Amino acid sequence: MPINDLSRVPREWPNRQYSESQSVSGLNWHFQISRHPGKSAQTILLIHGTGSSTHSWEKIFPILAKDHTVIAIDLPGHGFTQGAKKSNLHIDEIAKSLLELLKTINFPKINVMIGHSAGVNCSLALSLLCQSPPEIIIGLNPSFVPPPSLYSFFVGPLINPIVTSGFIASFLANTIPLTGMIDKLLDSTNSILTEQQRVPYRLLFKEQSHIYGSMNFMAASDIPVLLTKSSLIQTQFIFVVGKQDLWVKQSALIPILDKYFPEATIYLEEGGHLLPEVSTHRCIEIIEKTIHQLPI
Repeated sequence: MPINDLSRVPREWPNRQYSESQSVSGLNWHFQISRHPGKSAQTILLIHGTGSSTHSWEKIFPILAKDHTVIAIDLPGHGFTQGAKKSNLHIDEIAKSLLELLKTINFPKINVMIGHSAGVNCSLALSLLCQSPPEIIIGLNPSFVPPPSLYSFFVGPLINPIVTSGFIASFLANTIPLTGMIDKLLDSTNSILTEQQRVPYRLLFKEQSHIYGSMNFMAASDIPVLLTKSSLIQTQFIFVVGKQDLWVKQSALIPILDKYFPEATIYLEEGGHLLPEVSTHRCIEIIEKTIHQLPI
């Protein structure tokens, strides 16, 4: 049964009216869900990227919820999902835990998975475990390349066995907000965020658990292995690539997509890394017309 204590989620948190909590296998998940009453309504799962949370779907979630059942989750070690240990933060373990959550809340079948950045990687890992894979996987700026130099400049020194300890993460949670590092990190995505859109990131990176989860999740990723396994997933792939993305550069990403996803549809769009937050209307257009199998 859901644990209804959502006191850990600020009242002003984006789309909080959809927030629910569920304890599964040692993790106390925070997720947002809108259950569409229509029997034929498809179920869409939204998976955010490293260092983010459900808030990255603030504008997209309610639009999709008009015609679909929509679930957005905080990954283990991110946002307001609590209880993650380092062993829970490997992408394979995240996929197993997420599958258990979906079964527990009675959504073992997902029609469409939409991931952003490393959330696309999670979509692949989850699909490999599903008895019935999704009909469509949509990846927005998929994180299929090593972290960029800009990311490494800000966060790279933090990803090592000493810094990823709980003690150092706690220290960083108290000091990072004072340095302006989060705003510099957001600016390095080459996405123009409003002041309001920056607030959730600043709040999240005040939390030790969020810093610890973000750092260890990135450190535990094994992208080449995941890409090799992705050929086993029988689904339709759609990838949206931001031309001005400085984190996942088009020049490095396109050859990978051509190699591992030769049948995929690829859209090259204007924008930086945070497409779901900045290019909401274009993302919605691609998502909806893909779901309805209409040409764009």
